[in-house]
Amino acid sequence: MHIISIVNQKGGVGKTTLSSLLAFYLLDKRGARVLAVDLDSQRNFSHTLRQFAVNIPTTALFDDPWVKLPEVRQGITLIHGSPHLANLERATAAEAHRRVRSFAAQLATLRGSFDYCLLDPPPTLGIRMIAALASADFVVMPIELEEYSTQAVKDMLQTVYGVRQQWNPELKFLGIIANRFTHNSVRQKAALRDLLENYQEYLLPVKISTRSAIPRALEEGRGVWQLSSAAARDASIEVLHAFDTLMKGMVQATADLEGEPA
Repeated sequence: MHIISIVNQKGGVGKTTLSSLLAFYLLDKRGARVLAVDLDSQRNFSHTLRQFAVNIPTTALFDDPWVKLPEVRQGITLIHGSPHLANLERATAAEAHRRVRSFAAQLATLRGSFDYCLLDPPPTLGIRMIAALASADFVVMPIELEEYSTQAVKDMLQTVYGVRQQWNPELKFLGIIANRFTHNSVRQKAALRDLLENYQEYLLPVKISTRSAIPRALEEGRGVWQLSSAAARDASIEVLHAFDTLMKGMVQATADLEGEPA
């Protein structure tokens, strides 16, 4: 099971949208068994994937007793978020350490049951984001191009490398995806130039534009490529290219770690 965390310490960048689309991509285009874990108390990931929910809240993954899933089905299995997730952040340093370790250990026991696990943490640095990064094999960062994009990337990279040093030395940063891109925005083009100047090695050669077909598809609980409109076809081209690029990056990163040709 490949564990992927989709993270950003800034909200409103389309993180959960990307997580949801990736879940449908892995199901529809890869025929994969996908475990989706909603770590955000706002529960937007859970809402989009509600048809796949099992009766297990994400808070259970932070407890010591092992979570027992029902028989794993083909497709997506959602461990749903709850408002109580926010309470996890109220912990002593020792308790926070135990919770992060418990979460990582519980996911490790599920590795044989799924092909992929997608983690959708909240857009704030805390126990849940640390747990998501400490457990993951790969991390992806969506951003919305704006004036503060460079600072957001700097902050997130510091967090990723800090977790890699303290918790998870095998964590691999796949890159940054420009999300909610507006082609005629002078402001966004300026932010993109700034990112290319400072973080070109991290910026993936893909972008996902702002298109009305994407939220429509997610509200219907399916991938945008399943809609028949022209806007959906245009969105699908970008989204599928972005995820194909991510999959290639995962293969390359794994090969680099193992010292083998991709």
